[in-house]
Amino acid sequence: MLRLAVVAFIVSVAVGFFTIRWAHLYAHITADRREDGSHKIHKAVVPRIGGVGIFVGWLVALGASVAVGALPGMRALTWVAAVSVVFAAGLAEDLSKKVRPRDRLLAALLSALLGAWLLDASLNRFDNPVLDFLFVSPLMAMVVTAVAVGGVAHAVNVIDGLNGLAGSICLMALASLGYVAVHVGDSEIMLMALLGFGALLGFFIWNYPSGQIFSGDGGAYFLGIYIAMLSVLLVRRHDEVSAWFPLMLMAYPVWETLFSVYRRRVRGQSSATADRLHLHTLLYRRLPRWISPSHESGGGRLRRNSDASALLMLLAGANGTAAVLFWDSTPILLTAAGVFIVVYLTLYGRLVRYKFRRQRVPQRSIQVCEGDVAGQTPPPL
Repeated sequence: MLRLAVVAFIVSVAVGFFTIRWAHLYAHITADRREDGSHKIHKAVVPRIGGVGIFVGWLVALGASVAVGALPGMRALTWVAAVSVVFAAGLAEDLSKKVRPRDRLLAALLSALLGAWLLDASLNRFDNPVLDFLFVSPLMAMVVTAVAVGGVAHAVNVIDGLNGLAGSICLMALASLGYVAVHVGDSEIMLMALLGFGALLGFFIWNYPSGQIFSGDGGAYFLGIYIAMLSVLLVRRHDEVSAWFPLMLMAYPVWETLFSVYRRRVRGQSSATADRLHLHTLLYRRLPRWISPSHESGGGRLRRNSDASALLMLLAGANGTAAVLFWDSTPILLTAAGVFIVVYLTLYGRLVRYKFRRQRVPQRSIQVCEGDVAGQTPPPL
């Protein structure tokens, strides 16, 4: 199985290399520019079709798995059918930049329904007596599954704003799912987790910390739906695995999405409106500037991007550690989820109320322009 993961990695690395090498030929179609949205924080023109490398690497390794007898051919086809819908919708947005968030979310819900139908990836429990009533009928279970799986796919796309952030969380999730699959003896989930890990790692080395390529909506939605389907299969097949194990793995993107919907509604905004108030965006903008502001347009901006991403990797890594250590204990996982929410809200509140310190500037270098107030402290972001 490890050799198949290596195949996924090599193919993904190669596709990523040629995507970057020939980016100038199709930059007018695939480039991601800062002016494309107010929430963008990068300045360079970067190709946003890195998801193609992830998907192709996974697809080639999946074919190799069938060739060596590690996976039945029909099962492989059902996997391709289930994830292709949302990947195609995300890639269409990467190329045209005209696919509305609602349409992408609908594509994620459709992929989730296909997964439930073709792969039997349908939730059957929440390990909570208050919530388990949602599974009294197959139809209701299907609806809950579609919302949960599609929501995770959308959540991964929401946090995909810093170099390596979404990729690192997905790598951690895939490794954790594979680890638990080994413990419960599920060879299919272990294989699929390895293939996804190898394909994503091949993209990750181009994305972090240099940000030479972005996964785009195609890559983010594919990874989200893929991890969510593996999670549902693991929980459905093995009663010893807590239903809160995969939720704890993806606690950061899921909570970020739910909290973003809440605060936008409170502010009277549409929940689909992109803004600069996500935790990762605030952290990027509030980080102490270790380098001179005059160099902020160069390597300093990239340094701040990768540093902010690394700090959030630690937060997500703490969630992942708790999930892996206590994958069979619902009470402990629920407690860990509560602790994470408190930490998130505390950190978010401090970032929102952040005040810039006045920088010491030589008096003779201060220039007051028309409309400026001399000595005024720069306002909070």
